[in-house]
Amino acid sequence: MPHADQVRNHARWRPGWSPGRTSYAWLLPLGDQPALRELANQYQYALRDLPGFDPVPLEWMHILLQEVGFTDEVPQGRVNTLLDTVRTRLSSTASPRLTFQEGVVLPESLALPAEPRSDLSDLRSTLREATAEVIGESLLPEEPEQTDQHVSLAYSTAEGPAVFAKAVLEATESSPATVRVPAVSLVKLSRDHSSNEWETVDTVPFAA
Repeated sequence: MPHADQVRNHARWRPGWSPGRTSYAWLLPLGDQPALRELANQYQYALRDLPGFDPVPLEWMHILLQEVGFTDEVPQGRVNTLLDTVRTRLSSTASPRLTFQEGVVLPESLALPAEPRSDLSDLRSTLREATAEVIGESLLPEEPEQTDQHVSLAYSTAEGPAVFAKAVLEATESSPATVRVPAVSLVKLSRDHSSNEWETVDTVPFAA
């Protein structure tokens, strides 16, 4: 994944969002993965003196897979049906094994790309199809221009060239961190602060 040449402020409201509003979303929570935490900590330590970036607390590391809809618009009954539908879909899907290593500058963050990307794409397609089936196309958020294929290390707080961030990332020695994710989480996602935070509604395990 190539470095971005410029960064912009991550802290901006997306369409429909406002203070205190939450959205249901499917994500892979990764904050409890020891190998990934160690790798992220190495990069965040190297980035400690770099201005213009806020580190993401390790407990909030994740990959956002699919937004479902705002919690004030999705009926509770459909949420329960959605969980049952996804449990059925994932009952024969092996838990993804993802590898992270080299940090990269993205337009709004410094991140660790996940490999293989195809596993994330397949999982995202499964979740989007199940969500559309239950929630309905009219409530389903549009596909973003770029889907998350990474774990964010730090969010940009200003606009400017990415050359210094790129230099720090490339100078940081790192070893691959491979994780096996046991489940996806349906969460109530909040964007009131600089990094995404959430309350877990329920988890859906993958097959063994």
